Parts: sequence; C-alpha cells; structure tokens
Amino acid sequence: MQADFSEMENAQKAKASVAAESNFTTALTATAVTRLILNANLAIPRALVRAAQQHDPEEIAEGEWEWSFSTQANQNQFAVRLIAVTNSQSDVEWRFFVSNSATTPVLDNALLFHGNTNFDATNGTWIYYDPASGDQVSTLEWDINDDQRALTLEVTSDRNDKHGDTIEYSFDGTVKTMVYTDVSANETTTIEFNTETKAGFMISPDYNNGVKACWDEDLNNTSCSS
Repeated sequence: MQADFSEMENAQKAKASVAAESNFTTALTATAVTRLILNANLAIPRALVRAAQQHDPEEIAEGEWEWSFSTQANQNQFAVRLIAVTNSQSDVEWRFFVSNSATTPVLDNALLFHGNTNFDATNGTWIYYDPASGDQVSTLEWDINDDQRALTLEVTSDRNDKHGDTIEYSFDGTVKTMVYTDVSANETTTIEFNTETKAGFMISPDYNNGVKACWDEDLNNTSCSS
C-alpha cells in the first residue's frame, strides 16, 4: 500500500509542449516531498515484504508460519525472518526480523516491524522500528475497499525533525486527496486531484497566502468554485 500521485506526473508530461501553471506545479512538488517522507520510512520494509512474497513459508506451529531468506535492500544484504500468527478466523499478527553482520551496530534478529492485518491484507496497521536502536520510527494504517484506498502514516521518531508529522492519503476511485500535517510548524497542506478531469486544488499556508489555489483540466490556474 502506498500513496500514488502518478496521474499528476503523467498529466504534466502530457502537457510538455505548454508549461503547466503555478498552482499545479507547486502541488506536484508538494506531493513529491511527501513521497520522500514516505520512502524514508517505508522503502526498506516494502522491499523486504516483496522479497518474502517470492519464498514459501514453513509451518513451525499450529497457526504459525515462518519465512526465512536472504535479500538485498538499499545495497545491504539482510538475513530475514518473517513470522505470521493467525489469531482468529480473520486476523494475522506479523513480526519481521532482520540480521546483518556488516552493519554498525551488527543486527542480530532485530525487530524491523510488527503489526496486524486481516487475511487479505486489505486493512491493517504496521509499526516500524529502527533495527539498530529498537526505537519506534513510524506507524502506518491502511484500508482498501474495492476502488477506495486510505492510508495514514505518522512519524513517531525525531529522525529528520519530523516527529508527530502525519500524511493522510485517500482515493475514492476518482479523486485522490493528500493531507500533510507538519506538527512542529503547526501547518497543514491539502492537495486534491481528480484523476479523470485532471483538475484539482491545493491549500497550503506557504503558498498563495494560505488561500485555496485551483487548476483546471488543462492544468492552468483558475478561480475556485468554493
């Protein structure tokens, strides 16, 4: 599960012969910043989960399964253990451990994340940790229902001065919305993009004096209807 604003990037490429105007380009830059924050928290866990999908688990106890394999993430080689425990007819608890003798400090079966999902993994919660220190880094909640998507990331560490910041992403099948809250600055930025019409808006205290800024289907600045 990830926040996807690729339609905005594709819309800009399709309009390459005529420059998109400032409201759209500023919003596009803001979505790129939120992706950097998401990737800083999720890139390695995402790569390791994808690697686990290429391996078969072993049942080590009734209702408990283990994946054990080696893989590379961010140019580091990891030995990985993924444990899944079925707690009920619809709930799975996950624990993900990594080892790496080349890191400083050495990682020996260090907890990378744990969480709970339903059997289909269409909703759940991950809690991510810094495997070197054991400190909690961030939490991720998601829910997928047909064409609808919802994701919330909260940074729970002081890394990169983002403690308490949140990114909320939703998609209703047509409209994508991103809300980024910078707790330290007490600021909230909201971006909405219609994937069919390509129109949208941005509200940010750092742009247009905090007044809602809109663009039309041609990515040109336009007055906002409300």
